[in-house]
Formats: sequence, C-alpha cells, structure tokens
Amino acid sequence: MSLLIMIIFIVNFSSCYQKNKQQMEIDRFSKEINDTILKIEKSNMFHLVNNSNVYFGTDSTNKIKLKQLVDSPKLMFYFSSNTCSPCIEETIEIMKEIFPNYEETDKIVFVSPDYPARYRNNCYGKKLLILDKNKLGLPIENGQQSPFFLIINKNLQVQSMHVVNKMDFSRTKEYLKDISYRSLNGE
Repeated sequence: MSLLIMIIFIVNFSSCYQKNKQQMEIDRFSKEINDTILKIEKSNMFHLVNNSNVYFGTDSTNKIKLKQLVDSPKLMFYFSSNTCSPCIEETIEIMKEIFPNYEETDKIVFVSPDYPARYRNNCYGKKLLILDKNKLGLPIENGQQSPFFLIINKNLQVQSMHVVNKMDFSRTKEYLKDISYRSLNGE
C-alpha cells in the first residue's frame, strides 16, 4: 500500500514539475514578445511620417494632405490585409467597449495599405484612410503584420504608438482607455 502511495506521489510531483516548467516557458516566451513589441514601439516614436495625399474610402477625388487630417488628435488603427482576422476583430471589440461611437467619430481613423478595395467604404463600420504612397514611412511598416495604433501630432511626428499583441489584449485595452481619457479629449 505504501508503495502505491509513493508511486502516486512521484507521478503527481512529476506532473506538477512539468506543468511548472511549461508555464515558465510560456512566461519566458510572453516576456520576449512583450520586450520586442516595446522595442518596436520605441523605435517608431517621434518619427516623422510622410505628408502624402490621403483620401477616405474609394473617393480619390477628395484628396487632402495628411497634415490637414491630423490638425486635431486622431487615433489611427493601422492593419494589413495579412493581419489575422481574429486579431482585428478582437481589437475592434475592445474599441467598441471603450469608444461606443467609434464608427461615427472622426477622431478614430482606420488605415490599411492593402485592404481589398471592396471594403474601403465600410471596413468594420468605418471608411478606410487610403494613403497615396501606401505607406506612412515608419520603420514598423517594413515586414510588420501586427496591427497597431498611433497618434500623429500636427508636425507629423508619432506622438503615441501601441502594437497589438494577440497574446495580451488586456494591454491594448489599457492603452485605449488611457488614450480615451488623455489624447482624444484634448489633454
């Protein structure tokens, strides 16, 4: 009987050890991803963006310079057609929670350099901002597939940036809450 108890104890201990080891690996991996995201955000802060011609939806006859658009704070949600749909959809759900009127407000702008033209007039309830040169001129646009948020000031300089991490949407929620209180309310 004591041999059976000893075997159960050893199996239990081994199982707990494996779970702890797996959790440590997951935590290490999550930290690496988070550190990489923070580096990407920092490396894009204060960069100047191109003052290219832009327009909304499919109406390319009403082009303006990007500088005209950002004369007041705008939260830009930038994503590629290669971004996983669940990532975009979960981010949109968070936006709906924090900005219930995100579809109507002009303070939130969706940008995609390569989203299919058929969605330009209604992409998750918003008209897409189309960039004439398909890029803002930021380092993050080179090979980056994760969606991100940014705020560009009147001088076309990145004032705020947040890369969405599909393993930690709570970070995105905190960022958007902070932005809703600070930047978009004129503070």
